[in-house]
Formats: sequence, C-alpha cells, structure tokens
Amino acid sequence: RNSNRTGVFATGVKLSMPISAPGSAEMDLGRTSLGCVMIGALQGLRRVFKWAAASAPPHPAICHVTHPEAGSDWIEGFLRALVPDRVVEADVSHTRFTSRPIATGKVYQSLFLTREQFESARLPPNCRRFVMIRDLRDTLVSLYFSSPTSHTITEHALKSHRRILSEVSKEVGLLHLLESELGRIAQMQWSWIAAREELLRYEDMRERDEEILAEVLLRRCRIGVDVWHFRETILANRFETWAGCDEGDSSDQPQIPGNWRRHFSGRVIDQFKKRYGSLLIATGYEKNFRW
Repeated sequence: RNSNRTGVFATGVKLSMPISAPGSAEMDLGRTSLGCVMIGALQGLRRVFKWAAASAPPHPAICHVTHPEAGSDWIEGFLRALVPDRVVEADVSHTRFTSRPIATGKVYQSLFLTREQFESARLPPNCRRFVMIRDLRDTLVSLYFSSPTSHTITEHALKSHRRILSEVSKEVGLLHLLESELGRIAQMQWSWIAAREELLRYEDMRERDEEILAEVLLRRCRIGVDVWHFRETILANRFETWAGCDEGDSSDQPQIPGNWRRHFSGRVIDQFKKRYGSLLIATGYEKNFRW
C-alpha cells in the first residue's frame, strides 16, 4: 500500500514526493538509482583529481647561490629540514653542478659561484635561484675565525691558512686573508651586481627570515610545500637556534653583523677601503668611504 509521507533516505537526501511502503519495488528502485548517481559522481571526482595531479607542472629546480661565510650552513640546514628528499648536497668545487644537467624539482644549495659560472651550467627552462651575500668586512672576520676548520676552501689552502694564522697576529692574519681569500668572494659579489641581480642580504635574513624566505621560496621559487610545514620549519631552524649563540656578548661570535668593528685595526681598515671600499658601496653596506 502506498503512503503520501515524505521520505528521507540514509544518504541525507530528502525527497518531497510520495514513496512506497518499505519493501516495495518502487522504493528499492529509488534507492538504487540514487546510489548509482552518487557512485558515478564520486568516480568522476576521483578521475578529475588524478588528472589534476598528473597534469600539475613539476617543481622547478631551485638554486641557492651564495659565498663562503654568508650563512650557508644555516640555510642548508633549513632546506634539508624543509625538503629533505629534494636537496642536492654541494661539493667544494661544484663540479656536480657545472658538469651535469640540472634536475627539475631538485634544490641545489650553497653554490659558491659567479654569475658566469652559474650560467655555464645546463639549466632547465624553469630554473629559479636566489642569491645571498654578506657584508664583506664581516665575511673576512668570519673567515679568519673559521679557517682552521672551514669546509669552504680546498685542502691545500686549508693547510696553508692553518700554518700562517697560527704564527702571526690577528691583524696580520686578517691582512693575509684579505689578500689571499677575500678576492674570490668579492668577485662573486661583483659578478651578480653587474648582472643587476636582486641580492638577499644575510643581515636582513637574520632579522626577517620568515618574511623573506616566504617571499623567495613560496612565491618566487614555488618550492611547493605546505604553508604550515614551511612556518614550522622556519621556527625550528632560526639562526640563533642553529648557531646556539647569545647576542648579549658578541666579542667572540663572528657571525654577529657588524662585529668587524671589534677586530679591524686602522691598518686593516685602510687596506680594506683600498681593495673593496667601492664594493661596499655597490652592495649598499656603505654610502661612501668615510667609515
């Protein structure tokens, strides 16, 4: 016997129409028809999602270009925590980068290269990069204190620096590095300045790491990670956490911006101005030679 009650099925769909009593052929047919429609719709959505995933563009290759003593270890640690399966470890000579095709989707870290060296690599069409520099004066001080264990110079140069720096005063040691090692770092900075590259500064990164890295990696480089994962990784890999430093006493912490003032003698300042004073102006660290 038919009823004029409004029927509500288990699917939550309300049908404002007469339905048959339970067990009738009409009600079985209604349930079966609605179920088929829903199953078909779900299968269609599944096909759409699979198509979207398959047709999504691959992650671009991302290159972190910098120079020694400009926070490269810190950024390396952050990138390894963010995308551990995509990071390509750097070698001192960078032959793996310059002699092999660059893989789409990989993140190449700590590339100590001039613009000319970088452009000589076999780069994919969608390759993205960000270039990070540091005040060359602080770079020199950091190089002086890290040279005995630095992994950014060759083994032959490392032995030479260990011997010389252990036998001379700090002033003479800084002058030695100013003449021997700092020139190649200055060349890296000049090459990117000449190309009108937008440069990220180590000092700004320490103050506004989340803001700068979000702009660079999420929006410009399209690294393709979840925003919450990105923020959690930033918070867990702050520079202070990584370095374990207390900025209350920076006398023996060469990573502190502006710490060159504690270590440069008048002689070192004079020689630095002669060799690299114009570079400090070009990179925006000074407005003139009166410092």
